[in-house]
Amino acid sequence: MTGIRIAAAALCALTAASGADTGSSTYVRFDPSNPTVGPFPTDFLTVADPFQKTGRRVNLPLPDCTAQPSDCQDLALLNQLDGFNLQPRIRVRFSAPVNPDTLRAGIAFVWLDNLTSEENGLQPLGHITLINQVIYDPATNTAYAKPDEFFDQHRRYALVVTDAVKDVAGAPVKADPAFQACLASPPDAYCRSLAQVLELTGGKAVAASIFTTQSATTFLENARAALQDTSPSVQPTGMKSIFDLGNLSALTVHYQKSPDPARLSDFNIPFFILEGVERLAFGSFQSPNYLNDQFVIPATPTNSSSARRLATNQIYFHAWLPRTPMPAGGYPVVIAGHGFTDDSFGVSSALAGTLARSGFATIAINIFGHGFGPASKVTLTDKTGTVVDILTGGRGQPLSPGRAYGSFDGCILPGIFGARDCLRQSVIDLMQLTRAISAGIDLDGDGIADLDPARIYYAGHSFGAIYGTIFSALEPSILASALNSGGGSLSDITRTSQSLHALGILILGGRTPSLLNNGFDFDDGSVRRYQPARIEDVRGAIPIQEFFESVEWYGVAGDALAYAPHLKSSTLPGVPIKPVLFQFGSGDPVVPNPTQTALVRAANMRETTQFLRYDLARAAVPRLPASPHSAIANIDSTAELTLALAIQQQIAGFLLSDGRTIPDANVLVRPLFGKNLFESPQFLTEDYN
Repeated sequence: MTGIRIAAAALCALTAASGADTGSSTYVRFDPSNPTVGPFPTDFLTVADPFQKTGRRVNLPLPDCTAQPSDCQDLALLNQLDGFNLQPRIRVRFSAPVNPDTLRAGIAFVWLDNLTSEENGLQPLGHITLINQVIYDPATNTAYAKPDEFFDQHRRYALVVTDAVKDVAGAPVKADPAFQACLASPPDAYCRSLAQVLELTGGKAVAASIFTTQSATTFLENARAALQDTSPSVQPTGMKSIFDLGNLSALTVHYQKSPDPARLSDFNIPFFILEGVERLAFGSFQSPNYLNDQFVIPATPTNSSSARRLATNQIYFHAWLPRTPMPAGGYPVVIAGHGFTDDSFGVSSALAGTLARSGFATIAINIFGHGFGPASKVTLTDKTGTVVDILTGGRGQPLSPGRAYGSFDGCILPGIFGARDCLRQSVIDLMQLTRAISAGIDLDGDGIADLDPARIYYAGHSFGAIYGTIFSALEPSILASALNSGGGSLSDITRTSQSLHALGILILGGRTPSLLNNGFDFDDGSVRRYQPARIEDVRGAIPIQEFFESVEWYGVAGDALAYAPHLKSSTLPGVPIKPVLFQFGSGDPVVPNPTQTALVRAANMRETTQFLRYDLARAAVPRLPASPHSAIANIDSTAELTLALAIQQQIAGFLLSDGRTIPDANVLVRPLFGKNLFESPQFLTEDYN
């Protein structure tokens, strides 16, 4: 425990005069059995469970389920987890008002033991992490905050409050007699553990708790291992499954949005963006399904190596093959991950030409809940007028009989379910697609694999960058990835996104009781990183903040932020370090910049990040769209096409070098815009720009 002893010096620096009678009557309240008092989180609110990797399971008390049915349902789900959030929102309550500006100086985390040896871990034993995003609620004298660093999964931490926190008169706060009794004569195992840890840290605390973070990656690691016992069973799609683009006069995607399979909405793919692509091939493979009929993956104990498959899905794919001669081992291939409300023909069509000109094939699938209904298809019309229809495998889920198919139906669930299981199932499907490529896919029926099993890459946009982070951290076969306009957490994106604000209203308004606190709208009264402590003055903001924290906590197992550290800093067993290119643009209203930089910080990959100064681009060309979010695929003007090609060519060059080189995208944009637009950021912005 040498590291914890070293931490004592750091804790002393946070402490003014611990142990002395300060004359203050304000103390830190201590009741680990009550989550509204705390300090919270705490392992006191867990129970022993040998079926969990951490040996513990959350056991939060339920409220009055008649008056608060939504909270009751959420807590029942949280109580299935084997630990707390990896970015836990803390709660420290005082007996009287304190000075909010002293909270950051007097509250910190100490990193304790990792409960497994599966990963290197992000920080050593005894490391100190300060707090950030501090909110003080004067109505209850309660401080809330988030850690300033990303935590390891299945690891223990101590939350320590020192007398560097001052009351409103400037006097240090005291310890609750209940806390002193807990340490002096430990009545239970929790107090004994707390006393031992604080003794090793020098005893410099007026309040503390010990808590364990949950196992975030276990289910998907087990699902990946279970894929070895399944066969992808790749099959061609249709009587004819490969087409020469040079012989086509039209390429039209028909989406089944209506419950009537005969009523379809059309999207024509322009051929000019496919310059460099020679052929388009179609196929399908079998992938295990873990979702039940409520589109939820049932809870599985994290100490179990088995993941229960409920069925098998036929997943449709299409592949764009380049005009360049095929190498002996097949074309290097990029799996293209589409965005939220998009489908397999969206970003893959935008990227395919640029990637083909660099020698890459591009392959894509619909993720769960996307691509509209199962009757969705693509029509290929050749220059003689012959028409061929190929099913595209729409995976939208009708939410009720006879209802139209939405662009993401079945992916976003009410309450704290969010998109967790949609993302996890989609990652499983991508891992199975990777296995199919690795086994050899013959697209043209000549008996030779057309895609190189040793050169598989990934490029994802927006939602595709979010689940692409998870996929890249888990899948050993991916050599390098490019993630465009992704972010985390999903809870923070929903809370702060202009585009998703209506979804936030729908979710909060659907709670019982409703959490809308601004008429038919909401104001969460939150604070950004590195801002001064916020004195909460928005009525009803704290319950909204607590709800979004529950969404983030429950969603950890399907959130990019939980997997980003495993790309480089603390890789998962059997998975090498992944070169990753992160791209995002200033002022993104869909995935706001602070959530994008959070993903980069979690991955510790600022050096391989490219920041598009979209503000400078619009200053030079005011007619550009207001948002940079989809700049990777916008082609409606010369300026938009120039930006899209610059982003795409940077991705192609990065992947072509196996992640060793980031091409300078400014070479393409400088002639038109008159200035450099792409930069490697010295600092990761926390502003909305």
